[in-house]
Amino acid sequence: MTAAAMIDLDHLEKYVVGDVALRDEILSIFGDQVQQLSEQFSIDQSDDGWCDTAHSIKGAARGIGAWVLGDLCAEAETLTGEIPGKSEKRAALLVSLRRQLETTLGEAKRLRDLN
Repeated sequence: MTAAAMIDLDHLEKYVVGDVALRDEILSIFGDQVQQLSEQFSIDQSDDGWCDTAHSIKGAARGIGAWVLGDLCAEAETLTGEIPGKSEKRAALLVSLRRQLETTLGEAKRLRDLN
């Protein structure tokens, strides 16, 4: 998926109805929120903390139509409990999640900078 497809603009448009300033504000809030939340992600987080962080980022991502990021967070939510190799699975997922987050945040910034 290309960076331009990281945010579903048709989905976001349903909320902003052509209001570019509102779109930019939503993207800015999204960026601030997920940046702070992503700093909390750690492979040794408690299951509750891990799930809460993943769930919060998932909601923010899906709210703006960042489906790939939301799907990675949904996958992260499953990495709790007594599962074999949990730390390794979390570590591998965090690499993908952070890469996707960086791409999505870059796209949000690019969209805001268009104006």
